[in-house]
Amino acid sequence: MQKKFKEKYNDGCIKIFTLYKLLYEDRAYYDDVMKIFTEDENDKEHVILNKYLNTLKVFGIKVKKENKKFVLLNNSFGLNFDINDVKSVNMFEQFAHILPNGKTKNNLEAFLNMIRSRFDDKTNELYTTINSTNNSDYSFYYSDLRGQIEKCERFCQENFNVDIKYLYKGKVCYAYAKAKQMIYDNKNAYLQIYKIKDQQLENILVPNILYLEQSNNVENSMEFLPTITYKITGRLAKAYNLKESEYVREVLDDGSKVIVNTSEPTDQILQRLIRYNTECVILSPKNLKSKMIDMINDTLKNYE
Repeated sequence: MQKKFKEKYNDGCIKIFTLYKLLYEDRAYYDDVMKIFTEDENDKEHVILNKYLNTLKVFGIKVKKENKKFVLLNNSFGLNFDINDVKSVNMFEQFAHILPNGKTKNNLEAFLNMIRSRFDDKTNELYTTINSTNNSDYSFYYSDLRGQIEKCERFCQENFNVDIKYLYKGKVCYAYAKAKQMIYDNKNAYLQIYKIKDQQLENILVPNILYLEQSNNVENSMEFLPTITYKITGRLAKAYNLKESEYVREVLDDGSKVIVNTSEPTDQILQRLIRYNTECVILSPKNLKSKMIDMINDTLKNYE
């Protein structure tokens, strides 16, 4: 008899944890929940269900039913945020709402949903109060720019080369560039471009963009994209992680690797390679080999 009771209690615990797992993952649909409890149970469905839901209540876990689905209202390990924390969550929600559709928006919304699901009762009350009294509207900045932001996002996703005309310090500037990524802060949206001729990155305020279109300048694309070949040896070759737009052209018998870098700004890659000391040597182009020698000589002068 005692063994049978223990088996029954163990089975009940497993069912409770199975239900809590579905609630935690937001997958507690009515039919799936009932499959957990109706097996080997003789009582009616509503009696069985109330019995286990009341068990969750004993542990302070609140659940409600919405459209044939059970929803977790709080967690046994809830977050206790103060008012400033809740205001920060609210601000991020506003920004998520006005961001263009895409991976950034989806990831931010998923993260915020996870945070909200962990609010304790006190934090939920603060959140409800702030949302009912918050009149902040952050769309004033992005609403007029939505079309242009979506265009920039598309160019970045497609990795387009673009012709761009923009304002910089009150002057009109032109560039042939590669659209890299969109950058957002709490007030502004920027398009980051890689200026092919100058071989440098620049962040351009979206309202300052006067003209932006995909470029047909294929020849210039090939002419100005820097391609640098270098060899790494020893421990560096074993531990090295390839950067963006790099690939291994050859692995030598001694374990050395020949790396090709196709688009990193010249000054940036020289500053990086010089740190690798004797385990790195530039193979081509010749003008960069000379520039590296000049950099090394300038460094040596500091010790004369």
